[in-house]
Amino acid sequence: DDKKQNNFIEIYQDDDNRPNHTFVFGSTGVGKTRLLEGIMEQDIRKNQSVVIIDPKGDIALFSKMVQIAKECGREKDIMFISSIFPEYSLKINPLNNYFIDEEIIANIVSGVPAQDEFFLKVAQETTTAIVKALNILRRINNNNEPLTFEEIAQRAHYKGIKYLQDELIESVNEDSLLLNDKESIRILNLLEQILSSNQDYFSKVTTTLRTTLTEMSVGNIGKIIGNVKTNRFIDRLEEDKPVLLYVMTGSMLTRQSSAILSKVIISMIQCCVGKVVSSGRSFKHRLNVYIDEAASSVYRGIEVLFAQGRSSNLNLTALTQSLADMVAEIGQERADKLFDLTNTKIIMRINEQKSAELISDMGGKKSGYSYFLNLEGGINSREVEELNIEADDITQLQKREFYYFGFEGRFKGKTAPVSAGKYEIIFPDISNKAKRGGL
Repeated sequence: DDKKQNNFIEIYQDDDNRPNHTFVFGSTGVGKTRLLEGIMEQDIRKNQSVVIIDPKGDIALFSKMVQIAKECGREKDIMFISSIFPEYSLKINPLNNYFIDEEIIANIVSGVPAQDEFFLKVAQETTTAIVKALNILRRINNNNEPLTFEEIAQRAHYKGIKYLQDELIESVNEDSLLLNDKESIRILNLLEQILSSNQDYFSKVTTTLRTTLTEMSVGNIGKIIGNVKTNRFIDRLEEDKPVLLYVMTGSMLTRQSSAILSKVIISMIQCCVGKVVSSGRSFKHRLNVYIDEAASSVYRGIEVLFAQGRSSNLNLTALTQSLADMVAEIGQERADKLFDLTNTKIIMRINEQKSAELISDMGGKKSGYSYFLNLEGGINSREVEELNIEADDITQLQKREFYYFGFEGRFKGKTAPVSAGKYEIIFPDISNKAKRGGL
C-alpha cells in the first residue's frame, strides 16, 4: 500500500510459516548464499537442526556455521560431509536405517539420471529385484548387516543378476520352509522376467544403473557412502537430537557424482521424515534443510517431501538461479508442482526473461489509466490493468534486493547484512601440483 515507498519496515518471515517451505530465486552473485547465512545463524541459535547442501563449497559459510555452533555450545552437533576431502568427512550408509525395502530402492533410484519415465520404471524394477533378493538371502543366513551400494553394484548386470537368481534358488531349495514362501517365489519370478526382457534395452538400463551405483561405491564418494555400515546422522535424528550437517559436494570437480551425492542424501532425509510422519511424530528440534543450487539436487519424488514433510516439523529452503534450471532437470510439470508447494518465494535478480515474466505475474495487478488523443484533439483516458511488478523490475534488481511473497504479505526489500566471520576453516591447498603432492 506504500506506493511512494516512504515508510520502511523490517521484513520478517514468521517462524510458524517456515515449514510451508521457501524458494529463493536469483542469478549468480546476487546474495542468495549470504541470505542463507543470515537465516542459518538464527536457526543454530534457536537450537534447531540445520542441513546445508552446498555444491560450490562456500568455506566462509561453513566457517560461520562452526563459529555460531561454538558460540552456542553446539560443537558436538556439527557433522561434515565432503567428497573432496573424504579423510575429514563423516562416513554414512544411506541404506542402513531402513524400515521397508522400498526405502533402499528409493535412495538408489533417486540418483539415476533419466528423463524417460519408462526407463526409470525399468531401473526401479531391476533395483527392486536385486535389493529384495539380497535381503531374503540375509534373512536366510541370519545376517543383520545393512546392504551397501558396493554390494548392490556388483549385481547390477546380467551375470550378476543370474548369479543372484541361482543363489536364491539354491537357498530356497535347501530350506523346506521357503519352498512355499510367497515373497521368495515372487522375487524369483521377477528375476526371471528381468533376465528374459529385451536384451538391448535391459543392457542400457543396467549400464546406467550400474554406472550410478559405481559412482556411489568407488572413488571419494565411495569412501563416504559406498561401503559403510553405520549412519550417525540419521541415528541422531531418530534419537530426536539436534544436528548441524554441512554437505560440500564439490560440483566443480566431481560433476555428475556431486549431483548423485546430494540427491541420495536428500532422499535419505526424505525416508527418515516419512518414518517420523508415519509414526505420528514430529522433530522436537525443527529440521531446516537448505539446498543451494537446487536444480542439481532435485529428483523425481522430491515433490512428495515438499508436499507432506511439513507435519514432521521440516522446513525446506531451495535456492536456484531460475525456474528454467528446475525444468531442465525434472520437467515442466514437476517443476511447477514444486513451485506451487512452496508458500514463500523470495525473488532476487533474475536474468532469464521467461522466469522473470512468470514471477512478475505473482505480484498481481493494479488499476491504472491509459491516456490517448481523440479525433477532436482532446485527451481521453480509460481504465486498464497494470502489473504491480514488471519483468524488467526483476531483471534490474541490485545485489541483495528482493521481492518477497508469503503469508506475511508482499514486499520489496533488501537482505539484512551478515557480520564477517571470526573463524576461517582452512582446508588443504590443492590448487597446484606441488602442494597436492604431499596429500
